[in-house]
Amino acid sequence: MKTVIYTIVLIVSTTILIFSQGSGWYCNPDSLIDTTVTGTAMVDSTMMMNMYYIDVNNDGQADFMLNFGPWWYEPDSSNAVRPNNGENITIHGGMWENTSFGFPMIIVYDINGEFWRDPFDPFWSGFGNHQHMNGHQGGCNYSWGWEDDSLQSINLQGTAMVDSTFMMAMYYIDTSGDGTPDYFLNFGPPWYEPESGAQRPANGDQITITGGMIDAGNFPMVVVYTINGQQWFDSTWFGDYFGGGWIHENMTQAMMFHTPFDSSDWMQINPGWHMGMMMPDSLFMRMLEVYPQDLPGIDTENTFCGYEFGVFNPMGQNMMWQGGHCGNILQFNSSSNFQLHYSDVQLEGLNIDESSIKVKYFDYQSNNWVEVPGAALDPNNNTVTFNSSDIQNYFVLTGNMVATANNASKEVPGKFVLRQNYPNPFNPTTTIEFELKNNSNVTLTIYNVLGQKLFNLVNGQMKSGVHKVIFDGKNLASGIYFYQLKTGEYSKVMKMELLK
Repeated sequence: MKTVIYTIVLIVSTTILIFSQGSGWYCNPDSLIDTTVTGTAMVDSTMMMNMYYIDVNNDGQADFMLNFGPWWYEPDSSNAVRPNNGENITIHGGMWENTSFGFPMIIVYDINGEFWRDPFDPFWSGFGNHQHMNGHQGGCNYSWGWEDDSLQSINLQGTAMVDSTFMMAMYYIDTSGDGTPDYFLNFGPPWYEPESGAQRPANGDQITITGGMIDAGNFPMVVVYTINGQQWFDSTWFGDYFGGGWIHENMTQAMMFHTPFDSSDWMQINPGWHMGMMMPDSLFMRMLEVYPQDLPGIDTENTFCGYEFGVFNPMGQNMMWQGGHCGNILQFNSSSNFQLHYSDVQLEGLNIDESSIKVKYFDYQSNNWVEVPGAALDPNNNTVTFNSSDIQNYFVLTGNMVATANNASKEVPGKFVLRQNYPNPFNPTTTIEFELKNNSNVTLTIYNVLGQKLFNLVNGQMKSGVHKVIFDGKNLASGIYFYQLKTGEYSKVMKMELLK
């Protein structure tokens, strides 16, 4: 068979100016070392944008570079500000030990005890109500209740601005042409992809957006419906309360609620749920998909999906928070039904044996994850269903990891073979090889560990035979990445490791 070599070189700016300001690069927060330092701020204002450092041993020399994100970034849930030269400061953040730029870098989470940014914030669920939840410290309660229950239709044109400090990039748009963001663009969770094939924009792209706006936070938030004329999200999925809603004591029909960006994630509350006594006559139900890293005690689990359930009384109090603890359990008088949905990227990318999938809930009294009995797995539809009279605060999907040899291949009979990249681990280049049985329309895509699409390496019609793509990751951080080969309705995902 004829072998065709494709060389893909990914060019990302690596100047000190761009790199340190968090634009045009990706950092896996899992790879950062949690660090707290105290010292004197050193501000280099000789460049167009200030560069920040800290001297921790009082010798007048910088010891760490401080990354506050893009120059225009400001926290929307605290009064924290960037420091002045000579100011004594305490920084809590994630340290990246690479010294390519002369100093280890600390990505700032808190400054002087005030929140700056959260590396695991599920911003897609905030709907403009961005509040610091200490996710990187095992915080909780991202559910916000029902206050933001309407969206104002809006059309926008301007320049995309991408804050890619972390692997889960955050998107903004500059509509006034002044180089600063005017709106925050909510494209949903990193693993969400529209069926239309529309893509998230790159930094600097000229884009046209239609969406639904909530005027909250530093920037009004716009849930994206279309980008450049292509559908991104069907807003009718939201319902009146972004997937959540009310249940009532004497209701006669079951009520179903789902996560905002995936109607296949749902809970169904059945009539007869009310326990009497002190329970309110009405409750607001909320279901969110969050980063598994946000959830407590998750280090012992092979978790690839995480969920938070919020139950609010008419006064707006979250009944899943009790006695200073997250992870409360609320008992209902009737059984409720649940369905949790996962994507192929979340499952195959982490090398989970699909037949071993379990659903677990967090028991704060024992501080452990407990398996839900009787859960039914449907691998054809990528769902897990179960029923319970208890509403738990947190659920996860977890499973056993499959041990595979480096040279293992994955074959779709009669369609294609996708082989393990080589070398693996790699630094900085590796070869991805696949074999097509027939002429096919092919996409080869790189994802990060959160299931967020980073690059399309191949996208188009290809002839049958063996094909090789050389992937250059010199401008990416060390860590786990995934590559997915798709031909029509068939796809496979494999894992690779960049080790610098």
